[in-house]
Amino acid sequence: MKMGKLMDLSTMDNYYEQIVVKKMSSTKKIMVALGFVLLILGIIGSIVFAQIVPPLAFVALLLLGGCIYLIYYLVSNSRVEYEYTFVTGEMRVERIKRQLKRRKVCAFDVKAIDDIGKYNNLETGKRNIDISKQNLILRAEDDDLNPGTYYVMIHDKIRHKPAVLIFSPDNTTLDKLRPYLSIELKKKFLTIRNEDKLLHKKQEAAGNA
Repeated sequence: MKMGKLMDLSTMDNYYEQIVVKKMSSTKKIMVALGFVLLILGIIGSIVFAQIVPPLAFVALLLLGGCIYLIYYLVSNSRVEYEYTFVTGEMRVERIKRQLKRRKVCAFDVKAIDDIGKYNNLETGKRNIDISKQNLILRAEDDDLNPGTYYVMIHDKIRHKPAVLIFSPDNTTLDKLRPYLSIELKKKFLTIRNEDKLLHKKQEAAGNA
């Protein structure tokens, strides 16, 4: 029994799951806002239309129903999540839409990562990597403007080709990846984490000032 418990604990140490909720883009926010405006106009129009032409009240209800469905469609389709699953040196990423549909984004061995780094340069405001030069770009981030967004150069097991993955790992996910990185990438990774800690301290100091 004791051995079984030890084995379970060891497995848990090599397993981690993170859920990232995709932030709604400005375009989608505008579309949803316009949808609500149309819904309000549809309600007002349906009431007026039903009073003016009572026999055609059913048509007004259909139009109102169409407006309601439009709002539902826009809001439900804007709900996108990404699931990062780390299992003993391998990481899988899946895209979840409306908490129903799953699609595999990528799968890769952490040991085979060619490069890792912050996606955004906080000092210059520019990208640390030119993704336009990459043949396969895989996105699984909450917001590409987020300072915590990372990129990794991987060998995707699903498509069997090199790719760049843009994602938003939390501290635990990063800690799971670190032991499997090459010596050079571990040094780079440590530098990035130290810079993050210094930035966090500066932000706290500025907030307390």
